Amino acid sequence: MLNLWNSDHGHVVEACKASLKKLQLDYLDLFLVHFPIATKHTGVGTTASALDEEGVLDIDTTISLETTWHAMEQTVSMGLVRSIGISNYDIFLTRDCLAYSKIKPAVNQIETHPYFQRDSLVNFCQKHGIAVTAHTPLGGSLANTEWFGSVSCLDDQDLKGLAEKYKKTVAQVVLRWGIQRNTIIIPKSSKQERLEENYKVFDFELTDEDMEFIKSKDRKYRTNNPAKFWGLDLYA
Repeated sequence: MLNLWNSDHGHVVEACKASLKKLQLDYLDLFLVHFPIATKHTGVGTTASALDEEGVLDIDTTISLETTWHAMEQTVSMGLVRSIGISNYDIFLTRDCLAYSKIKPAVNQIETHPYFQRDSLVNFCQKHGIAVTAHTPLGGSLANTEWFGSVSCLDDQDLKGLAEKYKKTVAQVVLRWGIQRNTIIIPKSSKQERLEENYKVFDFELTDEDMEFIKSKDRKYRTNNPAKFWGLDLYA
């Protein structure tokens, strides 16, 4: 899987080819639009945020998401990509993409965890055959606390109680919850023991009662918000 960065919306095929060359691959299995926003082009493959003289994200108003999506579809027809998808799209942007797409997005990769469950968006995507991937299934934990001052669901006392009940870690319970709601989970860690721990979620199952209990923990609380760096609330 690879993401199209914000500044490459007007250079989709070029960016895809450049990534394939760096990775020494003939094709990508999955190519996603990383954010539903096009910014000033800063050079193919660069990932720094394009900011204007006031330090605010420099949005390119000449490129529509529909234009970007049709260029994504072109990468499929060229054999550069097997599947394409979206990321960080809400219900309305996802609905629009379904309306103008010739190739339906295979995936919507979003932030979702017990404190930010987004059931309406998850259900909408699944109803229309779009797989949901949780890019922040543990709430971001330490990284988002450092970057955004976020509170992690891993510190939730009730979830700690569930972990004790199942003789698992809180992270394992949260990942299992994500699996049982039919989302794809992609946890991230730099520690080998945590990576190994994250795999050990297939030898137990949360009861329906405990799934409902975790559902009650929803705070509608986003932990990953680049507005801090962009000077612009993408989700306003």
